[in-house]
Amino acid sequence: MAFENKAVWAPAPNSRVLEVGPGPSPNPTENEVVIKVAYVAINPADHKLQEGTNHLSYPCIYGTDVAGTIVQLGSKVTQFELGQRVTGHCDSLLTQKPTNAAFQLYSTCIEHLVSVVPDSLPLVNAAVLPVSVDTAITALYINLKLPLPSLNPSPIGKRILVWGGSSSVGCSAIQFAAASGLEVVTTASTANHGLVKSLGATHVFDYKESDVVDRLLDLLKPGDHVLDCISTQVTQTTCADIVKKIQGDTVVVVDFPRWTLPDGVEASFAICVNAGHQFPEIGDYVWHKFLPAALAAGKFQAKPDPRLIEGGLEKIPGAIDLLREGVSATKIVVEILAE
Repeated sequence: MAFENKAVWAPAPNSRVLEVGPGPSPNPTENEVVIKVAYVAINPADHKLQEGTNHLSYPCIYGTDVAGTIVQLGSKVTQFELGQRVTGHCDSLLTQKPTNAAFQLYSTCIEHLVSVVPDSLPLVNAAVLPVSVDTAITALYINLKLPLPSLNPSPIGKRILVWGGSSSVGCSAIQFAAASGLEVVTTASTANHGLVKSLGATHVFDYKESDVVDRLLDLLKPGDHVLDCISTQVTQTTCADIVKKIQGDTVVVVDFPRWTLPDGVEASFAICVNAGHQFPEIGDYVWHKFLPAALAAGKFQAKPDPRLIEGGLEKIPGAIDLLREGVSATKIVVEILAE
């Protein structure tokens, strides 16, 4: 099946230049689907790839989060049908396949990283989910080995600190942790306390307060967990100190750990594509069973809300620059082809 594709290309590493041109022709493997892209979301990885050397082969296409409709199925795909509305996590950062990147008219995704989107959820909102979902479920169910989420969870008697609850990953992590029976403690600016509480956080603290660590330690105890959804040097070391004080040995982080942590505490990096490749049974359960049902039932929210930029592929370079400047409790989404 032939598609007239266009894509946003990065011509060389360590370059801010992006160029719109002809895209690769989709050629899905037996367990992949091709998505006609309606929206893409912008992630920190997209501007970080422009700011230093990396392992990718150039020219290449960036981007990981898409929402749209399925237009082609791999020969062994049985979970989906042509025309279904879906959101998906493109894995080109792992596979280095240009077809499997987001910033193009037609993107290819491995089926374990794709979810049906209920009619009640606009695709523009669904586009905020993929990387945040995969990072959160990798952190919780692979790194921490917590119970898988349920629509009707029973408390398991443990708490988890989600540092940075209003971030994209934080919004998903709070919801998954609550759906796994944990009591969620989180940090967010005062303006975003209502958001994180609406997602299932029980205890919320302003990370700017000078006594925030002491107040968190009043709640946390040995056996509780810590997930750093921001993962700067300050947050990784702060969260590691908290882990040490509750007699733990692991802080889960969402960016590569490269700073010295307290003796006896290790950083466990949540690599977001693991749920689709190394642990496909987890990806299958979350993406195909739990998430579609939870979205349809209103028990999982697509948060944070999108900040929509219209205008197609040509708007992606500016959208990346906008994210580089910094956003709070929002995710930048570019409209590629209207629903």
